[in-house]
Amino acid sequence: MQRLKLLMIKNVFLIKFSEIYPIGRFKYAPGTIASLFTCITFFYLNTYFQIEIIILIFFIIFFISLLSIHSYLKLYGNKDHQSIVIDEFLGQYIALLSIPLFELDSNFINISIIFLLFRFFDISKVGLKSVEKLPGAFGVLFDDIIGGIYTIPVIYLLFLWFGKI
Repeated sequence: MQRLKLLMIKNVFLIKFSEIYPIGRFKYAPGTIASLFTCITFFYLNTYFQIEIIILIFFIIFFISLLSIHSYLKLYGNKDHQSIVIDEFLGQYIALLSIPLFELDSNFINISIIFLLFRFFDISKVGLKSVEKLPGAFGVLFDDIIGGIYTIPVIYLLFLWFGKI
């Protein structure tokens, strides 16, 4: 009985984690709100921690996300549900890594540009349709991660074109 309780608590935690509860339950634009939440979170992480810690945090969240999305899909069906927003968090997080990587100022303008570029790739799915077809948690997670990776060279080109943004 005790083991069943622990299993239920673990599943509830993982489901809530995949939703970045309560963000995933918002009626309108939960993915966009999750991306905004990521921008705020990243701003503070980048202010107080070195890049090694920021990357370590990414990998911890990544592995918990795989487990949480898997649990969500097992419970609610094998499709990318709107309430799963941890994938937007991770994709936006990767895109924001361009700030410490390119030594950009962590200011409102730079974060806004990165936010808009990532949302463009995430919403338009340019070059991401085949990744979305991966099975299970990988398909849910990796289209956003690739969208975040696509954002980085665009930021780099803007950095080259305009200098430090």
